[in-house]
Amino acid sequence: TVHNRAFHSTRTSSLNGLTSSGDITSSSLPPAIEKTSTLTLLEHINLNVPNHDYILDFYINVLGMGLDPRRAENVNKGSGTVWANCGASQFHLPYGEEAQVIPGSIGLWYDDLQQLKGRLASYDDKDEKPFVQYSMEDSNGRETVRIMDHYGNIFYCRKGNEPIVFQNPIDPSQTLDEVMRSVTQPILTNDPSDVEEFSSAAEKYGIPQGQPTECKGISYVEFLVPQKRVSRIAEFYDCVFDATTTVFTDPATEEDVAIVAFGSIDETGRSSQSLIFRETTMELPPYDGHHISLYVGDSKDDFEQAFKNAMEAQVVWVNPRFSDKVTSLNTAKKWKQFRFKNMIDMKIGKTYFELEHEVRSVEHDSWLGK
Repeated sequence: TVHNRAFHSTRTSSLNGLTSSGDITSSSLPPAIEKTSTLTLLEHINLNVPNHDYILDFYINVLGMGLDPRRAENVNKGSGTVWANCGASQFHLPYGEEAQVIPGSIGLWYDDLQQLKGRLASYDDKDEKPFVQYSMEDSNGRETVRIMDHYGNIFYCRKGNEPIVFQNPIDPSQTLDEVMRSVTQPILTNDPSDVEEFSSAAEKYGIPQGQPTECKGISYVEFLVPQKRVSRIAEFYDCVFDATTTVFTDPATEEDVAIVAFGSIDETGRSSQSLIFRETTMELPPYDGHHISLYVGDSKDDFEQAFKNAMEAQVVWVNPRFSDKVTSLNTAKKWKQFRFKNMIDMKIGKTYFELEHEVRSVEHDSWLGK
């Protein structure tokens, strides 16, 4: 349940074992108290791209995602936005003259990395590639594939963790699965019916009917932030969303890190998904407008409380690019979502980090858990 700007003196870890790439070994972190975060699902990342040909080959044919049929017609038109889907999550990829880049990295999870490594290796002797470079790494004993796209976005691909499963408190004979594992986005297939409707898009990017995408979902998004910011970032998520957060020093790098948990949380503090904020001394580029979309709570009441908290913090914001113009509780109820961009110091109201959040209710038309 989302509460009214609740402050908590002790929060739990959302990931047990991340590096700069999303793997921090932190055995000293306290054990988990909550079993779920108030943040239900990290649903999509929105990145403007100047070339859909590179991007579709990269997301579909290299990373092993699927094309969303709801935007497949834009592939045939050669304009507009395309959606690349993986499990319960998506990448929204609208055309834009300037590419948008996450100042950090994106973590993806797979059941197995062998096919991904084989596809990457097939480009070793080719001059034209839908990515810039890749490398194989070992991160705390976990095999990791690091890939950089043509625009500078960095992806860390790993074999997924064991599912987080709990007993159903209403019926102990049943278990509750993680949202990110129990629902999936629609995928364009090469089935004759999809080929008839979507023609070349289905022929080129459709996958066999009933076959899941090889990439299973987004594990985390990590943002590099200026120094002395992560404790205020955690406090912001705590106050607006009553989210499960933790702040600690990464023993491998001695950098301060804040982790915000999404979904289920096991006894070690590992969560289904995470936002990670890592302090750095590097000079960071100005914010370029990329955004994330998330679902909050498990009811309209949770969503409305988060909106009220954001209004009280005076951060609710309208992005003129999009049709949802939410400035009041009534319009938030109408659209079942709201946006904010400025993350502020909750004590003095000063903006210290910019990242557009598209915050949705579980009553939103796109919610997969219905």
